[in-house]
Amino acid sequence: MSKHDYACNFNLDDCIKTLGLEEKGRVQQYITSEFAKNVEPFVPFDIAEKYENPGRLIDSCHVENETDVVWNTPYARKLYYHPEYNFQGAPVRGGYWADRYLQDGGLDELEKGAREIVKK
Repeated sequence: MSKHDYACNFNLDDCIKTLGLEEKGRVQQYITSEFAKNVEPFVPFDIAEKYENPGRLIDSCHVENETDVVWNTPYARKLYYHPEYNFQGAPVRGGYWADRYLQDGGLDELEKGAREIVKK
């Protein structure tokens, strides 16, 4: 090897695992749990039966496969794509709740937390 030759043995998979960035790794677990917890104030809620009881929508939120936050009700999709519905707690609570949470500082909050986890 001459004085200008350089050999690099970099393994991307090892790097991803060391940082906790793999699927279901510690960063994914943090993001999933924090998102599920912090999106709740944006989720439609109404104690009346007017919208097929969206009060249960909050209770239906759960994590699947350790990666996906899911609202498992037959009417969740309908409520998500109809921001014109006027829920108790509107305009914070309503349609597009995941997008609005992320735009309202949630994305920055999740990114900051993920960076802290990677530093460990």
